[in-house]
Amino acid sequence: PNSEQHGNCRAAYKVKTKLAICPPPHSTPPHQRTMASFLAMSMAAVAGALLTPARAAGHGLRGSGCADCNATHGLNPIIVAGNFLYDSVTGDRFFAKGIAYNPRNMIYDKVLGEKSAACKGGQPRFHELGYFADPVTDDLHPQWHENLIAMAGANVNVVRLYNIDPMQSHRKFMEAAAALGIYVLVPLTRGDWGFLPALPSPRCYEEVLPDYGHVGLNLLTSAKLIVKQFSQWNNTLMFVVANELEMLDANGWAAYPCVKALTRDVHRYQASEGFRRVPLIYSNKDQGSEGRSIVSQYLTCALESSDDVIDAFGLNVYSWCDHDYKDDKGVSNFKWSPYYEVLTDFAELPVPLLYTEFGCNRGSFETHCPYTGGRTWPQVKAIFEEMGELLSGAVAFEFSMENNEFGVALTPGFLEGQSNLTLTDSYFALQAQFAKYSLRKSQLQPKVQSRSLPRCPAAHRAGEFQQRSGVGRANTADWSKLPATPIAINANDSSSSDAGLNETEP
Repeated sequence: PNSEQHGNCRAAYKVKTKLAICPPPHSTPPHQRTMASFLAMSMAAVAGALLTPARAAGHGLRGSGCADCNATHGLNPIIVAGNFLYDSVTGDRFFAKGIAYNPRNMIYDKVLGEKSAACKGGQPRFHELGYFADPVTDDLHPQWHENLIAMAGANVNVVRLYNIDPMQSHRKFMEAAAALGIYVLVPLTRGDWGFLPALPSPRCYEEVLPDYGHVGLNLLTSAKLIVKQFSQWNNTLMFVVANELEMLDANGWAAYPCVKALTRDVHRYQASEGFRRVPLIYSNKDQGSEGRSIVSQYLTCALESSDDVIDAFGLNVYSWCDHDYKDDKGVSNFKWSPYYEVLTDFAELPVPLLYTEFGCNRGSFETHCPYTGGRTWPQVKAIFEEMGELLSGAVAFEFSMENNEFGVALTPGFLEGQSNLTLTDSYFALQAQFAKYSLRKSQLQPKVQSRSLPRCPAAHRAGEFQQRSGVGRANTADWSKLPATPIAINANDSSSSDAGLNETEP
């Protein structure tokens, strides 16, 4: 790179391993922008440096967009105070610049949308992962280590995961992420075993399913094992208690008492075991003002006790689909954007708010193979400059190109003739936006705002809302009552096999 932009990028990411991930000259076709183009040494050597604490300390990449980008291998735990996140040692506010990570190693032929005659599926370097497969286990290190370095190169400091198998070790991934200055959002619910079903409460916590067993017992047992394993690492940012429950089925709107019940039971487990209280966050699909308002009110109110209150609220937001929003005079105006209503709806939220997913790929940002142009991420500016006093971070969706075409990178073999990890225009646009915008110094200072928890929604209001959202009258749940704690198998109990799990030490 010979431009000032490219030179600055290289300087910002220069580390002992000489790793540099910078935008290539614009003349370089997107399909040629492979990771090999940006590494000054082999990936094996880079990974070796990152995974050796003695060598990595003080020389890792910190994907935070900071001025000096000097990271250390030892990250401090992040804590909740009032409605913000803070570094537990420095006291500075923490703001997540994240990316979602759930690669399936699929090929272009499986894309659901419009297909280009110029693109064909290739031969994946790694076998395709099942929909609920865990992509970050120790044995999959050859698959994820290159991706993790690329994510760090996009200036992220948080990676969000979606599938975790608690019977497998994740030490290598967590330590490699820490060496890169990356925190991790870890899911507590799973898709195949230990799931939270979209059934009306209390069935979502008490149902016994054929060939599966007690849903609440299995869910809590699995969640405890995940909490036990991931609580040992300082860079476990939060546990996601559930994600977009109502998207599984309309009856998911009637399952929110089970989200509070799981929150209660995990909080009590953390306390009983003396674990660090890693914050619990619920990730909600943004379906408009009424839905996000009543769900956040319910999940942040203390029904039985403060144990059933989530520690943070997440919103999956895909509403910003234009380069700019102008008022009736043709002037760019944040108040005319879809984010402004979010700002007003959550002005009094008593816990931290994060965009746990963001990044529309429709409208102005629609793109198809070979994935030129696409998302330019202009909303990142608004997230920092207009919403920095409310939000505690945002997670771009997503890293790898999957069948919904949200990805910013093509995993090896996604396209015919594409044997290496390939970074798209959307990747470099996100990289530039995350590098350009950060919290101002004045915003980094502690500003704990101790806000009172809201009153729980009245039963009749919750019932009417569920029915307007498609829940039948017979399935409408009583949000004022939580399911009882199932008699779960303790993660330390050798009899955990009775619940379908045989715990092994990670």
